[in-house]
Amino acid sequence: MNLKSRYQNLVEWGRENQNNLLISAALILGFLIGLGIGLLTNSNHAVPIIIDKDAKIVTPEILLKSAIGDSSLLNLANGNFVASINGKAYYPIGCKASERIKEENRVWFETTEEAESQGYQPAKNCSGF
Repeated sequence: MNLKSRYQNLVEWGRENQNNLLISAALILGFLIGLGIGLLTNSNHAVPIIIDKDAKIVTPEILLKSAIGDSSLLNLANGNFVASINGKAYYPIGCKASERIKEENRVWFETTEEAESQGYQPAKNCSGF
């Protein structure tokens, strides 16, 4: 058998099994794509779970009323005292000095005991104490 006849046999076999070859190629390609996606999305490190003990639960009614403009309800949802994460003093709600604390830096407390247990002291420039 010469080289030309071997080539013709191979071409003939390919024509007869064309559908099987396409299906096999599609399966292999699908497997490789799935493997690649799996490797991209799988991370081998555990994601830490952070539990914030100071998190406040706010009901939709409180959020709605605070959006309307009732700031007393918003304060009730956050707490009675506020401090800055960058400072050492805590302030009662309504103290003018507390309004200078940026929203993203605010820490809220329900009681003075809670604030003091976190290392904060009463602010000297507020008369609410």
